Amino acid sequence: MTRLFLLLAIGASLLAAAPAAEGSQRKVPHDFYGVMWDGAATKAPDAQQVALWDLMARSGVEAVRTEFSWAAAQPVGGEPPSFAATDRVVALAAARDITVLPIVVRTPAWAARDPSRGFASPPARTEDYVAYLQALVLRYGPQGSFWLERRDLPYRPLREWQVWNEPHLRYYWDGGGDWASEYAELLRASNTALKGSDPGSVTVLAGLADFVWNHLDRLYGAGIRGQYDVAAINFFTRSPALVLRGLRYTRRALRRGGEPRKRLWLTETTWPASKGRVDKPRTGWQRQWETTDRGMARRLTSFYALAERFRRRLRLDRVYWYTWASGYQDSDLFDYAGLVHFVDGSFTRQRALSAYARSARRAQG
Repeated sequence: MTRLFLLLAIGASLLAAAPAAEGSQRKVPHDFYGVMWDGAATKAPDAQQVALWDLMARSGVEAVRTEFSWAAAQPVGGEPPSFAATDRVVALAAARDITVLPIVVRTPAWAARDPSRGFASPPARTEDYVAYLQALVLRYGPQGSFWLERRDLPYRPLREWQVWNEPHLRYYWDGGGDWASEYAELLRASNTALKGSDPGSVTVLAGLADFVWNHLDRLYGAGIRGQYDVAAINFFTRSPALVLRGLRYTRRALRRGGEPRKRLWLTETTWPASKGRVDKPRTGWQRQWETTDRGMARRLTSFYALAERFRRRLRLDRVYWYTWASGYQDSDLFDYAGLVHFVDGSFTRQRALSAYARSARRAQG
């Protein structure tokens, strides 16, 4: 009889625990919670970078998007690229099981169509850009030399590559011609090279900002159908609900382009806590977009809840918050978007970081 009561008690306790176990199940894909890694923090000493990446991992960050600057890696033509800067990022990420999405961007002067336009000039020859892209795959891909040299690290080869960023803006692509046809040519060559170097690689379209759906229409008109695997959107507007609307408009553009089931990543979104810290913006949408520390945390929480709710309908696989760390001292609104305040070699956590971590814990189970 005692044994029977014991078995019944164990059964009852298991039934009571079942809802809690179910409630802890993961609600989003792995890598859904991402951040941008840029700015002064990327140039900090190793010890500070280690501390920042440790905090990332503890806060639920599973994916990092960052520039792999061609100009910085290969400033002199005819010489092999340097991997010193990118080695550090890949090592920091691999040690913490964080996925890296490199944005392969910025033309060195020797390869530029018009060196007077600086890093914004598109390459004069697509094959020069493609050669750097292939060198990156040989360094960090499945058979990459980096993994042979760094056997102390978990094996986390890079398989995803973003070909440029915001080519519709002259800040990134100042070619003097039709940006859509020029970028489409670069994308086709890059996709062919990536698939040849690593058949399992993922070609990510450049992040498109502002009226993304119109830019996509132009790119499909220039022949990008079938030449990439993931569409990317950088979207900034006054409310979380409007970001979802932008994602819906982007999904419609993908359908018009004949690729309705294309994967979609939100590669940049944010609400900067610049209100009261900089002069009032001149444009109305920026006045509505900027907010306070509390407002930034509140909008972040609201947006991630919406993104989780509608991700299946939108085929939204990943969201990158812009940005992980910023200085909170510039006149640029984006400098007030960091989850971490980093300046003069020290960092402090912002209110929005706690909101990010809570959201990630709940969604990741």
